[in-house]
Amino acid sequence: MRNLAMSVLLGTAAALMFSACHPVYVERKPEKSQPAIPAGGADFGLLDHFHQTYAERSFSSSGDLDGFEFSLARTSVVVITMTGTGSVDGFLELYDLHFGFLGGDNDGGPGNDPVIVGQLSAGDYYFIAGTFGGSGNYAVDISVEPTGGADFGVMSVPDSLLDSGGSISDSLDVDSYIFTVYSNCTCDIFLTRDTGNFDGNLQLMDEYGNQLAYIDPIGLGDPAILLQGLTPGTYIVRVGASSGSGNYTIQIDTY
Repeated sequence: MRNLAMSVLLGTAAALMFSACHPVYVERKPEKSQPAIPAGGADFGLLDHFHQTYAERSFSSSGDLDGFEFSLARTSVVVITMTGTGSVDGFLELYDLHFGFLGGDNDGGPGNDPVIVGQLSAGDYYFIAGTFGGSGNYAVDISVEPTGGADFGVMSVPDSLLDSGGSISDSLDVDSYIFTVYSNCTCDIFLTRDTGNFDGNLQLMDEYGNQLAYIDPIGLGDPAILLQGLTPGTYIVRVGASSGSGNYTIQIDTY
């Protein structure tokens, strides 16, 4: 990985690589051995790269817990977010198949919402959604991305982050960059081909799996997403190529 690579090995043999950019913590002290997956959640089944899924549930009171299961077909970057309503002050805790605690988050997303970004190896996992606050509705979303990009973490306004030395090997190779904003803003995203002949493209997705922009210039022109309005949330930028290979630099500006 490169200058903004995911780091710090945490947890168990499940090999979760949490990002150093999105903070990873949880205020609720997790049990060393979770006796059972709490009811009330969902089983998302087998997920692979570019798969996005969600579930909508509700908390009846503080202390209410819902359990969600999923499996990964191969090593992936996983983005898990929660969006709460009412008095929900949500948190997320991630566990491996053997109930080993891998990590969690409380307020890493906008407002009181949590977000987890990290790299997981192929296998079975589950996460718990809970609330420190009272009752209300919430949604959890999972996006599964290929490895090779970086986590830009929380971007303030204004802010500018640069990642140089990115590499695309062929038209099937995609790198994903993740960032979160806490307020309404505008962003520009620039992709610059440094070496090679890859015909680059840019795609911007929100945490709910909606495509906000897709830019693929004719020929070898460098793509850019300009004047894109953003609301508070977590976003995914995918770098791909129609053909060729080479190295690139990506820059994201918020203002």
